[in-house]
Amino acid sequence: MSPNITEWSQTNSIQMAVQAADLSILDNTKIEKLILSCTLLTIARGKCNVEISQQNKMVDNPPNYNIENCFEGSVIIPRDRPVMKCEGSMPKHAFRALYEKFVSTQSVGRPILFTIFLNEKLSVSVKGDLFIENTRKINVDHIDIIFPLR
Repeated sequence: MSPNITEWSQTNSIQMAVQAADLSILDNTKIEKLILSCTLLTIARGKCNVEISQQNKMVDNPPNYNIENCFEGSVIIPRDRPVMKCEGSMPKHAFRALYEKFVSTQSVGRPILFTIFLNEKLSVSVKGDLFIENTRKINVDHIDIIFPLR
């Protein structure tokens, strides 16, 4: 299957709906990690497991720094199975702000939306099929998170 120009488009974003969110605290390192299980929305028949940890390095950014713009990480897209893995980290203050938003968000019947913006383009058909020839690891440029209010 190769991409035909009339049926395929290029995108640098993957939107997903958060199905489950967990906080993992590793006893030996005391590093907290948000673990999200997501269903892909812009790519058909797929899932993405997202792990966001705290950065250990000191960051000079002020505490009100936008949490969506301080994510550093990558996504691994396997060729042979429909489960992506996104791993990244954030400064401690941004991680804490994100965690607090997850905890304070009340269920309103709509999922939290998580969008990753990649440094490279992907070929996706009009039906939502992803075309890749080999397993790929792509750096994430930034993320957007939408929390439903009502």
